[in-house]
Amino acid sequence: MNFDVVVFAVSLNFIAMSLLLVAAGLTWATVWFWKSARPEPDSLAPLEVMSQRDFAEADDAERKQMLNSVRAMPVIDRATESPETN
Repeated sequence: MNFDVVVFAVSLNFIAMSLLLVAAGLTWATVWFWKSARPEPDSLAPLEVMSQRDFAEADDAERKQMLNSVRAMPVIDRATESPETN
């Protein structure tokens, strides 16, 4: 074998092994991330509803119903009073 062919084969093997090592590292990082990631808290569910087009186009009563449907504990419907200014 020619010396250049041997050097090329060795460097090609080095590149292949390096890529396999990187792939194994990425696989490990992905598994670690998915196992350690916390689930989304229930308190963020109303934000997801607020980002939908249906919510933007709904009136106030429908918006309250949409928000209360995803909340763990629905908010009591209180009449909001504006503070009196003197």
